[in-house]
Amino acid sequence: MATYTFNITGSRQTQSADIPAGTATTFSIVNDLDTDSYFTLETVRNADGFYDENSKKNTSGSFTLGSGLLTLLQSDYITSVIVQPGGGNLNFTPAISITGSTLYLRGTGA
Repeated sequence: MATYTFNITGSRQTQSADIPAGTATTFSIVNDLDTDSYFTLETVRNADGFYDENSKKNTSGSFTLGSGLLTLLQSDYITSVIVQPGGGNLNFTPAISITGSTLYLRGTGA
């Protein structure tokens, strides 16, 4: 199992490595703020800013929320969770292989 750490105030980053289909992955999300925030896994959009039949369905698969995370919203292209102060772990097993450069990790900060 791979683990990636992301600070919620880190704005947007590209996933640092490929994730093979069926490989359990943990995103350890740090929230140093005194309020809830959001963390999003988002497929990189096409040049026109949308998804189409050629877009990878990077967030298809199964998710499990650890303590400190609430309210999973999932589609094949974007998945978001509420992150409480302190943070928590988001466990993800993708249905397809993900090329790191095609997946953004995004935090909204405050």
